[in-house]
Amino acid sequence: MKQITNIRKSVCIMANELKKAGYSLSEAFKKAWRRVKLSMTIRATGTTFENRQERLQFLKQFKAEDLTVTLEREKENKFDCNAIQIVIHIKPIHRKTIIGYVPRGLSRELSKVIDAGATVKAKLLEIIGGYGHKETLGALINIAI
Repeated sequence: MKQITNIRKSVCIMANELKKAGYSLSEAFKKAWRRVKLSMTIRATGTTFENRQERLQFLKQFKAEDLTVTLEREKENKFDCNAIQIVIHIKPIHRKTIIGYVPRGLSRELSKVIDAGATVKAKLLEIIGGYGHKETLGALINIAI
């Protein structure tokens, strides 16, 4: 019963943020329910700053089951008060590293859901890019509420 209440609460919070962004109330609720029912696949943003390219290159050597992902709020972020960091936990060496952020459009809604205490799960699908010597690396993350 508690999980149903949390899901409804998450949908209402997301719908409210979508309404503020210009969606009609019915469109906002439809989109919020879709996001909660289905998982979302996003591409991490900010992967080219603060040695994150080296971190992603380092992470490529590990198996998927050795890496877990958490989404952590960064309320003190001077560029975006709704910022959500993507943190990779590396089990074999007991370390964690920030590889980027949830895209701004989604973080506005998702930050409210996280702040309300709802459980948000994330999984690293793959590290992408890096095919040529100048091409940057990125990460695809699956998010489920």
